Amino acid sequence: MITNWPLVFFTVFSQLGAGLAFFSWWKDRHDAAPSSRGWQVCAVSAAVAAVAGLIAFGGIASGVMLAAQAGCLILLVASVLAARRCSLCGLLAWLSGACAVMAEAVAAIPGEVCATSGLFPLALFPLCTVILGAVFSQLKQMGEPDDDTVRYGRFYMPLRICLWLMLIITAIAPCLAWEDPFMRKSAIIWMQTQLYWMGVIFSGVVIGLSHMGRITLLVQAIVAFVSILGLRTAFYADGVHGVIDMSTLYMH
Repeated sequence: MITNWPLVFFTVFSQLGAGLAFFSWWKDRHDAAPSSRGWQVCAVSAAVAAVAGLIAFGGIASGVMLAAQAGCLILLVASVLAARRCSLCGLLAWLSGACAVMAEAVAAIPGEVCATSGLFPLALFPLCTVILGAVFSQLKQMGEPDDDTVRYGRFYMPLRICLWLMLIITAIAPCLAWEDPFMRKSAIIWMQTQLYWMGVIFSGVVIGLSHMGRITLLVQAIVAFVSILGLRTAFYADGVHGVIDMSTLYMH
């Protein structure tokens, strides 16, 4: 297995930053005294992603990934300004983060957009973004009040919905005989990849933990991050979506 680790970290941390930006923006609009901790962590995530992107592409990328790098950079700057109570910057942060996520998804499409192999990253990447944003934004370390009367985390509902969708999509993907040759080849590889199934199983674990109450919030965040990191590593290392030269190997 050959893994481009900087590319994995670029996508995971940029999606973490984009998710945090959205929920931090929501808090700014609905909370009387929103915490800046979410914006600070968002900026750190975007900074890690920006550095990883430069390493992954040997500097400035080209094509759609250049748009992803630009969106990540705007996310970084806007998050720093949003932490200083710039309300418009909060909106700019999550919009630029969303653009970066979609650019990453488009760049991962190996064939036609409307094919199964094209729709898979278009669905998976936004789900990962919402999951990471929701599971980390509800932590007390992010400024959330530690209220024992609140049984679950603040964003448990979008977290559970997206976790269930991701669990269903990723569990079914390796089990079907797809007509799409790209998706069929990836499915065969994923079926035999332990790291992929670890990510699938861990997403189910997070769903279970989310029903156990606030005491598991930190564990939920850690397991969710490991789950998405495992899925993303398998996605790029053990699937057609991560192959650099699509004209060889998989089309024979």
